[in-house]
Amino acid sequence: MTVKSLVPDRRAALKAKHRQAIVDAADALIAERGAPRFSVDELAERADVSRRTVFNHFSSLDEVVMTACTRVLTGAVDEFRAATAATPVGDGSRASLFAEVIQAMQGIDLPSVVSYLWGVLGDDGGDPRSHSLIQDVFTRVTEQLSIEMAERSPATDPLEAEVLVSSLMNGIAVVARHWIMRTGAVVDQGTRAVWADLLERMVTSIRTGYGPPATAATAPAEPDPATP
Repeated sequence: MTVKSLVPDRRAALKAKHRQAIVDAADALIAERGAPRFSVDELAERADVSRRTVFNHFSSLDEVVMTACTRVLTGAVDEFRAATAATPVGDGSRASLFAEVIQAMQGIDLPSVVSYLWGVLGDDGGDPRSHSLIQDVFTRVTEQLSIEMAERSPATDPLEAEVLVSSLMNGIAVVARHWIMRTGAVVDQGTRAVWADLLERMVTSIRTGYGPPATAATAPAEPDPATP
């Protein structure tokens, strides 16, 4: 390896180190203060970087916070990956892929994740953007998850895999909004039951679609005894 090739590698490693330090510092400050109540200068000092370095990596303080939140959700996605890896691959049909995804999602502690996101992004419920921000966090991981599910089931059309995952991730964001409104994002046995009920209703809605309800097949008429 030449000296010229080493320089870009070192620069890339330093950039990655700084970015990681900034997000780690944001995580620590959020944990200490219970919300993202800190300035760029405080964040830079905690990360041991300059203010300019923060803005070299992120366009705003909000983007730093969103990245920290996305990392929390990514931890839940890692749980999802572990759950799907332990689930036998089905026949590659849409119905089979749907069942695999739902089984894995039901095993993830999403109420705790949503509670954390609401604590960070909710702004005490006063900002109407709060729910949209939470949905944006879910959207950030959709593409990656779609690719993974398509690779897991090569027989499934990649478009169908992405549509399925997108529908479910958007559905979970809607479930999260209703759950927050009903529970205040408090996690306990009762609110977990509320989450499970909302999740099941969302899954049923996506599974059945929006067509007319199926009708029972008409039973054949009994023969008329008087007819020869």
